[in-house]
Amino acid sequence: MGVAAKGQGWQVLLYPPRNARGARLRWFILPIMCYKTRGIALHYIKYSETSIIARIFTELFGRQTYLIQGVRARKPKHSIALFQPLMPLDMVVYHKKQASIQRVVEVKCHVPISNILESVSKAATATFLSELLARVLHEEAQNESLFRFFLRAVIALNELETSHALFHLYFMLHLCSYLGFGVKGAQEIDKQLVRLGLHQAFSPEETALLDALLANDLNPKPFPNKQVRRRLTASVVKFYQLHIDSLDTFKSLKVLQEMNS
Repeated sequence: MGVAAKGQGWQVLLYPPRNARGARLRWFILPIMCYKTRGIALHYIKYSETSIIARIFTELFGRQTYLIQGVRARKPKHSIALFQPLMPLDMVVYHKKQASIQRVVEVKCHVPISNILESVSKAATATFLSELLARVLHEEAQNESLFRFFLRAVIALNELETSHALFHLYFMLHLCSYLGFGVKGAQEIDKQLVRLGLHQAFSPEETALLDALLANDLNPKPFPNKQVRRRLTASVVKFYQLHIDSLDTFKSLKVLQEMNS
């Protein structure tokens, strides 16, 4: 039976130098490699008295779960603020294939998002988007194009001075193309939902609004009131539920709607 010891980026299994017959045995070194990757925090839960378990969407490995030790201690190595929803991160991680929980070596902020953290309405949007991503991303595999889109969206939300009440709709309309059910226009969403009796047809104004968001216009004229925004959000959520069977209600949606009313 071997004795395990850990080195820098390596797990070394030390076996007795001889077997029962006196023959020498070989040494075995099993690699657990360190990787540098960017990530975007989705959410975390408390674990033990001083640690958390964080779910992070990474550039190299897709959605991963990490044990962050000591982050809730008196003098933590890493600030727990780094793991707030949508925080862009630079990370050094251990990655072991098929492991359900990975470990972080180093982590720091990649791009500050102080405007999101200081705005109640933007923070509500961030919480909703992080819940959305946590629930629709099931692949623990690299998806660089989706990561780049997500990172650009986070930076755009942080920099927006107005019109962020529509940002969640803009994000959902563009995200679906990375999930395999993208649309080119609002009529495609409308036809699918009407055919199944899931909603009443969009008005011309609502169709024009969704088409504007698909064309990257976050400040359409006239700007929709909260009733229109809520109805369109409900329809786009139904469109997601139509294509993702396991998707039910969003806990953060009510808070988002209240903050953006």
